[in-house]
Amino acid sequence: MATKVFLSTCSDPLDPEDAKISVFDRGFLYGDSVYETMRTAGGHPLELRRHLDRLRRSGDGIGLEIPFSDQQLGDAIARTHAATGNEESYVRLVVTRGSGRVMLDPRHSEDPLLVVIVKPIELPPPEAYERGIAAVIVGITKNLGTSLDPTIKSGNYLNNILALRQAIAAGGDDAIMCNPEGAVSEGATSNVFMVQDGRVLTPSLRTGLLPGITRQAVCELATAAGAPVEETTIMPAQLRAADEVFLTSSVRGIMPVTRLDGQQVGDGHAGPVTRRLHEAYLQYVERAKAEAIALGY
Repeated sequence: MATKVFLSTCSDPLDPEDAKISVFDRGFLYGDSVYETMRTAGGHPLELRRHLDRLRRSGDGIGLEIPFSDQQLGDAIARTHAATGNEESYVRLVVTRGSGRVMLDPRHSEDPLLVVIVKPIELPPPEAYERGIAAVIVGITKNLGTSLDPTIKSGNYLNNILALRQAIAAGGDDAIMCNPEGAVSEGATSNVFMVQDGRVLTPSLRTGLLPGITRQAVCELATAAGAPVEETTIMPAQLRAADEVFLTSSVRGIMPVTRLDGQQVGDGHAGPVTRRLHEAYLQYVERAKAEAIALGY
């Protein structure tokens, strides 16, 4: 297993120590970039089409025209994954606005840079999905949507980093953030779901969250199982009183929250609805693997 990096300024995937970008790159200087993270299934990026579509929407949101075609992006991921020799990988795909003069004005930039980082995937052990994690509803709120569109997945992640630091300092594993109006929005790198009396609820897009690819997949799986997810406003007190809470993200999938703000959620283990959705999600990943293998990835 190995880690490899592809740069659009080089022809072949590189070892990490050989992968270098300019100190004048705006992604490095200002976080002026967009990105996606994903996992492979059967050696092929899971939900690649949805990730690339969101990458382009993020680019449009910051006025960055991504000059690389979907074919080029997919090929860069495939070549880099193949160079690692990994059976399955974590993939981070980044497009920066490029390098230029050290000025905030983005007009002084040129040649957007593509960076693809592929490394061995580090999935939580199976028992973690029963034991769950501890989350903390932090005091750091989401950025106002009028300041920074929450649907843009950009390299500017300080809001989330500070939230996660606060959660860790309070003894948690992950942070849950509220919007400026006090409603639950999302996790530091995840979307939030709760179960109450058998109903599955998740914060609506109006709360200012980044709609995750896995969030969408889980909503589709729940609908297929006859239990459609309700998108609504969730206040912290409701989340604390929930029968079950879980987070979703591209790498972890569905992760139960069994302690919230220091208090036990439910019986302190993954709840029955969370377990059923987790099993459905694992089957969805296995189907994707089988399709990728059948297509020769």
